[in-house]
Amino acid sequence: METDAFYAELLAPVIEEVGPLDREAIVAGVGFDAGGPLSLCSVGRDRGEPFVTYVTRELAVRAEQRPSRQGRYELMLTCDDGDWARTLLTNVGRMSLAAEFGHGHTLDIGPWGEPSSLIQGLAFELFASPHVGPEEYAIFRLHGLSRDELAEARDKGVDRLLARRRFDRSYPRIAVRRTAGPKTPPAPS
Repeated sequence: METDAFYAELLAPVIEEVGPLDREAIVAGVGFDAGGPLSLCSVGRDRGEPFVTYVTRELAVRAEQRPSRQGRYELMLTCDDGDWARTLLTNVGRMSLAAEFGHGHTLDIGPWGEPSSLIQGLAFELFASPHVGPEEYAIFRLHGLSRDELAEARDKGVDRLLARRRFDRSYPRIAVRRTAGPKTPPAPS
């Protein structure tokens, strides 16, 4: 199957739930295989939305990717910083060639970012498991976590944390541009 036709089927759930893909894909002069960033599709960038959804578009076709229980997959996230999204998705994409990820997994990304960044971890959520021909694939939505949320997700589960985010309406957005302020010591008793 031709790559464009494959991705039209694979990304159909993104278009149905999130919206139409932006006209232009985000590509680099140096490809992923040569050490460059992943190619991405986006939803909302053309309209200037404050939070844009980014979806990788070259992982599921790689034989070297460690498949999830649902099969090979792509990654997506919704955030307010395109450069951060591209770097993060590329780093996780590279990791997917050596490690299996799946729904409910977490990843500590503190070593990749600024210590002042509020986002110190990721949670993986199964967004869709479309079939393309006879094969099942997956799209995993990544959620940014603070250090405390990362500990909570590991202790009590990702589904519980995401349920709270749905309730407080912060789901699925990652506000990258916020920073973690200094912790306020407790007041003396």
